[in-house]
Amino acid sequence: MDEKRLIEQKIFNDTSTYNDIMNVPYHQSKRHLPMNQLDRAFQFAPFGALEGFNDLIQEKTELYERKKYTTSETELTIERQLKYLQAHSLKVDVNYFNDESGYYEHFKGYLKSLDWKKGRADFDELSVAILNIRSIKLIKK
Repeated sequence: MDEKRLIEQKIFNDTSTYNDIMNVPYHQSKRHLPMNQLDRAFQFAPFGALEGFNDLIQEKTELYERKKYTTSETELTIERQLKYLQAHSLKVDVNYFNDESGYYEHFKGYLKSLDWKKGRADFDELSVAILNIRSIKLIKK
C-alpha cells in the first residue's frame, strides 16, 4: 500500500477515538415522537431552498441575450445628455433595454430626476437603469 492510502485508512477508518460511545444504547425521547423519514430527509437537504434558482438564472440569461452593451464613448455621451436634461426641461425619445421583456423599447417624455448612486433615471412614468439606455434623442416641436 502506498503512503497516501495508509494515511487515508488511518484518518477515516480509525474509530478507536469513539470506543467510549460505540456501545451506548440509543436513547428514545419520552417527550418527542420520533421524526418520520420524509421529514428527516428534508432536514438534511440544506440546498433545497435553491431549487429553481438555476431556472431563474437561465430565464434571465435568455432575456439578456438580445441586449447590446454600450461602449464607454456612448456611456459618456448619455451621461452628458442626462446632465444637460437635468438643467433643461426638454422632451426626449429614450431608446432603452427593458429587462422585464428582454427587448429594446422607446419612451417619449421628460426627465424628472437622476440618481447617480443607484444608477437610475426617472422619466414621466418610467424608471430605467442608466446603463440600459442605448440612446437619447431630442424631440423637436
